Amino acid sequence: MLVSYDIIDGRVVECPSGKLGRIQVYTTPDESDKRYLVTECGIDEHTFHSALDEDEISRIEYESDHVAVIMKQPRNYKGDHNLDFRVASFGVFLFRERTIILQAEPTYLFEHGKMPLRGNSSAGVLLRLLYHSTHHFLEHMRVIRSVSEEIETKIEHSVTNRALVSMFTLLKSLTYYQSAISGNQVLMQKLKNDSRKLGFTEEENDFLDDITVENKQCDNLAGIYSGILTGMSDARVSVVSNNLAIIMKQLAIINIVFMPLNVITGLGGMSEYSMMTSHVWWPHAYSALVLVMVAIGYVTYLMVKRVGLGEQKQRK
Repeated sequence: MLVSYDIIDGRVVECPSGKLGRIQVYTTPDESDKRYLVTECGIDEHTFHSALDEDEISRIEYESDHVAVIMKQPRNYKGDHNLDFRVASFGVFLFRERTIILQAEPTYLFEHGKMPLRGNSSAGVLLRLLYHSTHHFLEHMRVIRSVSEEIETKIEHSVTNRALVSMFTLLKSLTYYQSAISGNQVLMQKLKNDSRKLGFTEEENDFLDDITVENKQCDNLAGIYSGILTGMSDARVSVVSNNLAIIMKQLAIINIVFMPLNVITGLGGMSEYSMMTSHVWWPHAYSALVLVMVAIGYVTYLMVKRVGLGEQKQRK
């Protein structure tokens, strides 16, 4: 699928259907698109496939009539992905009169007129894509932080592996993100070194510096969140053990409360109790037995609770 854009007053605006603009975005290109891009436009076939390969690293290559840039960005996340955040590659091919973009799946690349580009050149388009990719990573970092806080809350009362699986999934996603963000960081440094060769203006160089700082911050956030999740994974074993101990303690209290009641019912038995209380109307006799058993159970519970509080005070 082909969608064309033009730069009007420093803003990226989608062209009407059928018109080719200065920016041409190919999404999930088919064989006819590949044949046109490789044969007519002169894009290297290996670079063409690299732009659609999610495992490809960020890099820049100089061809005779264009510059090929491969960079990373997050995939669009949906709630049914089970906390699996993944990255995708896309290629930017800078020609003198146009810019061709290849991506494997539909992705939101431009702000559609909301923010102006710093410059109307092909370099300005490339920087806008880097800017958008960096902010896309930052937005996903906020989502990951929110999800990790929710998991941390669930762990406090968890005795299953569901929270642990969620943490491992997030850790795997952060590993992909760190690799992609670091690759983009290296790419930005290469662009900075080759700014004259690429024809960056002073304003575009300043813009690239701003993007580099934000990308570095994003990389630091990914490392921090990864460390937090790793610590949570290590602490989860202790939390689950403590939760199981609390549950076993509650079950033990229940057993202790009912133990004397079992002894009473075992010693007397229903037939013997009926014989001993034959001179009393049976509703009164059994009501009295129930009240006595409730009283004994309550007193037993208070004694157990008092012993537990005494042990806690000694520990303090």
